[in-house]
Amino acid sequence: MFGVRHHGPGCARSLEAALEAWSPDIVLIEGPPDAAPVVALAGSEAMVPPVALLVYAPDAPARAAFYPFTDFSPEWRAMRWALANDVEPRFIDLPQSVRFRLDEDAAAEASAEGEAGTDEGATAQEPPAQEHHAPVDPIAELATAAGYVDAEEWWDQVVERRADGTGLFEAILEAMTAVREARPGGEEVGGDPRRLQELRREAWMRKGIRGALDEGCERIAVVCGAWHAPVLTAEAIGRRGRKKIDREALKGLRKRKVASTWVPWTNSRLAFRSGYGAGVESPGWYRLLWETPGDATTRWLARVAVLLRSEGFDVSSAHVIEGLRLSEALAAIRDLPRPGLTELNDAVQTVLLEGAPEPMALIRDALEIGETLGEVPPETPTVPLQQDVARKQRSLRLKVSADIKDIDLDLRKPNDRAKSRLLHQLRLLGVHWGEPTGGTSGRGTFHEYWRLRWQPGFAVALIEAASRGNTTELAVATTLAEAAAEADALPLLTTLLDRAVLAGVGEGIDAVLLRLRDVAALSGAVVRLMEALPALARVLRYGDVRETPAGRIAPILDGFLERILPGVAAASGGIDEDGAEALADGMAAVARTLSLLERDPLREPWHDVLRVLAEREATHPRVRGAAARGLLEAGDLDDDALARHTGRELSRACDPPDSAAWLTGILGGSGLVLLHRDAFWGTFDGWLTTLTEEHFVELLPALRRAFSSFAKPERRRMGERIKMLRSGAAAAAGPTDAELDPARAEQLVPVLATLLGVSRG
Repeated sequence: MFGVRHHGPGCARSLEAALEAWSPDIVLIEGPPDAAPVVALAGSEAMVPPVALLVYAPDAPARAAFYPFTDFSPEWRAMRWALANDVEPRFIDLPQSVRFRLDEDAAAEASAEGEAGTDEGATAQEPPAQEHHAPVDPIAELATAAGYVDAEEWWDQVVERRADGTGLFEAILEAMTAVREARPGGEEVGGDPRRLQELRREAWMRKGIRGALDEGCERIAVVCGAWHAPVLTAEAIGRRGRKKIDREALKGLRKRKVASTWVPWTNSRLAFRSGYGAGVESPGWYRLLWETPGDATTRWLARVAVLLRSEGFDVSSAHVIEGLRLSEALAAIRDLPRPGLTELNDAVQTVLLEGAPEPMALIRDALEIGETLGEVPPETPTVPLQQDVARKQRSLRLKVSADIKDIDLDLRKPNDRAKSRLLHQLRLLGVHWGEPTGGTSGRGTFHEYWRLRWQPGFAVALIEAASRGNTTELAVATTLAEAAAEADALPLLTTLLDRAVLAGVGEGIDAVLLRLRDVAALSGAVVRLMEALPALARVLRYGDVRETPAGRIAPILDGFLERILPGVAAASGGIDEDGAEALADGMAAVARTLSLLERDPLREPWHDVLRVLAEREATHPRVRGAAARGLLEAGDLDDDALARHTGRELSRACDPPDSAAWLTGILGGSGLVLLHRDAFWGTFDGWLTTLTEEHFVELLPALRRAFSSFAKPERRRMGERIKMLRSGAAAAAGPTDAELDPARAEQLVPVLATLLGVSRG
């Protein structure tokens, strides 16, 4: 009986030595029996940990479970030892096919109870109270008993850094037996679902051990989590009545169809902070303990020094030596046999970083966790879509890595264009391997900037998408067609078209275009048509870069504009604040579209519409302001016209809320357009200073929102502009006779004559 911690280098080393010394007939391992078809792949030299077994339901791939392993996982060492010595490794835990079915039955039961509870006349009954105890952390219990505050530190010292593994597993068995006997509620299940799950798992593992005995195996090695070891011993299995109890616990369990494979994994997914319940605090530290158990302390400090130097920190060999001495002194003070990670971190922060705490996060991420990505053999079972993605990654030289990598794609180059298409296709399939970034400016519209980082969970997304097609193009086309059929809003469809063009899938583009024409024909909302324009304009403007035919898109966009121009005026009256804001945003979208596409024949008709909107009293004031803004940006509003519009909208005859709404419209956009238009700022200043206190307080939130879109330098320059206008007005007015004192002025004449070097005459 080998009770282990699932990712412990000391356990792994001791286990390997024990298996070599004992030479069992069969190795039974806590793990999913569903993975039996792919266990043999663990012996391949091309399998590079960290890796994970993936068990999933083929008809519902989102229902999946991962079983991670790395170099220092005892179960991994047991598999490798067994396969290298022609001994069968066999998983004996509760099958994942059973667990999936139990989860589905529980969900269906909860749903049925919920529906019954909502039936009219149904009587709600309070379920009987069950005593549920918090799950026991056996390592924490033992560490506390040993006088340790940090459970990880205790386990690290007494197990993982143990020089001699003799008697280790007997000690673990004895300790876990004591913890199990002392836990609240003993071994009773009651109504606790966690205890019930534990009972079923242990019953299935005992069933697996009995199966090996029935097959005639005499030397059976059982490798399981230390917690389960006390109830899997020969004594526990042979206890009177135990077999009958196990049969009752497993009675009625059903299975569902599952498949299994291996997928690459990462160190960060082995850590506790990833949410992995069986994870460890510091996978990088444990890997070092596995690789160099006798010299881990010195090597760790050396690695920290290399990392800090690469980040520009001034770290010398003397720092490392003093850090080593301090860590050993701390271990002695704390009555530890050797420095642990806590002592090393204290020494690093004190000596190498001179007390600065911030860089410790860098050490935590880069060394304690790390981002090593495993590899699986080419013969690993995969769905056709995964094979297609892997083939494209190889042909395009896009290396799969858990590290963050920024790339710049030049869309004029065929290979870079193909990379861009693949990344966009994968995003549509839910595989966000690449995230678009803004990148640097000044490189033109031919450049795309991406940040790449592969995640192990992408395997599930690809398996799930495999039902839509065997290649990325087919899967994306199906995805786009399904999404287009469900979309009933023009902005959604144009955004979908934008993504389809980026992905470069012709069939998907056709499906979205057909749906777009149908929805547009039935839509009478001018605002919706406006919102849909920018995405269509981008597709039309930049389609040539991606070799996308624009002939199918241009007629749709022209049709939108033909319906928008006569419909804006009718939509601008009798609307509330929200409607006015949406219409103003739509007008800005039309302006951006015309500017982007350089459609000169349509500019003048659009400006005619803006002039009508800016002058008409029935137009909502927010829209009137937006129309004036559009004319201003187009250069069709001179100072006299601007002064006239501003004077009218900010006159005392207008309600202050209407004036504020107009200001919100005309102030939307860049502040530079208005910065030097004194005709506006003079009138605005006069209006603002004549507001009553009541009106000022009422309008202040709207005014703050209107100016909040400007950058701080723009707002500062606007204030300086108004101040300058006020100073200029005061200077132009000049002093009055009442303010001039001739006698005092006469006293300055001799002084000025001396300074200027002239005679008084």
